[in-house]
Amino acid sequence: MSARPEIVVGWLLGADLRDPDLLAAYAAARRRLEVFLQAAFPEFYWRFEAAERRIFVPRGALDPVDLLELGVSEKLHRRWDYVLVVVPNELVARHGPSSLGVPSSALEAAVLSTSRLGSGDELVERAVVLGLHLLGHLWGLGHHAEGPMRPVGDPEDLRLGPFPPEQREQARRTLAEVAASRLEEQRVRWRALAFYGRTLIKDARGIGEAILGYRPWLMPLYLGRLTAAAAVSVVYFLLTSDAWALGAHLSWRAVWLLAVLSVVAAAAFIFSGQDLGRLGRESTWREQLARTRLVLLGTLGLGMASLWLALLALSFAGAWILPRALLEDWMGLAPTTEHLLRYAVFTATIGVLGAALGGNLEEEREIKAELFFDEET
Repeated sequence: MSARPEIVVGWLLGADLRDPDLLAAYAAARRRLEVFLQAAFPEFYWRFEAAERRIFVPRGALDPVDLLELGVSEKLHRRWDYVLVVVPNELVARHGPSSLGVPSSALEAAVLSTSRLGSGDELVERAVVLGLHLLGHLWGLGHHAEGPMRPVGDPEDLRLGPFPPEQREQARRTLAEVAASRLEEQRVRWRALAFYGRTLIKDARGIGEAILGYRPWLMPLYLGRLTAAAAVSVVYFLLTSDAWALGAHLSWRAVWLLAVLSVVAAAAFIFSGQDLGRLGRESTWREQLARTRLVLLGTLGLGMASLWLALLALSFAGAWILPRALLEDWMGLAPTTEHLLRYAVFTATIGVLGAALGGNLEEEREIKAELFFDEET
């Protein structure tokens, strides 16, 4: 047994593939990927475990959401650090004409499609490079002009090369944290708050980078029903006299407290309503699962906070253009800029609560895709 920290990667076949030539190419790509990473990161002991879950037929396009959920379930059950779900099928693309792979740093899982990678030795080399590219995203690496993290437009762009020194060092730091002992391996009787708190403290940088990598401030642009519900709520409260009579007379402490509570409640409501926390078959304490839930909750929280800021600007602009005489009649006093701003804070808060209801009207796969996918490679 090597004394070096161990990194275990699952190579999971997700389709009922029987073609012996393609299966042999997959096995060769897995071995070459393991050899490459052992040479690139010799301070770790790399172990690739092959497994099969022949759930999907090897024809037709597959939704990466289903494959990622399959992968993370197996990863947690088999105690892998990362998992690559490999299929011969095309992948359903949401933001482009096609997709070769989908990494998810939140789930520490990725989907790799070989549908357009050719055959024989060409397929093996391209699968290795695509696997490195996807794993690089799981380690928090961005695109680079050189090496495996070069942007992929076509299969011809997949050419093998070493990681640049700065990216190798960034990946090494991430891998060192991953290879450290898991919290569930410690002889401690954990309580929920303590376990999640320790998970956050242990990998605060990685969790924060994963959350920011999802650009949660763009979430309202992709989730139309959520944004529409928020906008309707804002417009209704801007044009309702009773709401003005209440909102404009609340104290600053009350409106800020309501704002914070609304963002937290909206994130928790969508997380629970879309069943985002159920990602595997495990019911025991698992650090990987806790980390994933923290990333998803953090992404939702920042997304709701960003939506609140946008609604605040919309509410203040709407309040500003309403006739002052009308507002004075509704409020029972002469409106000042402070009154308008305070009411805008109140209205944005109501809008976020409306967004939470709209978020649970979104298609489950669509909202999971926005929260799970780092990119469509």
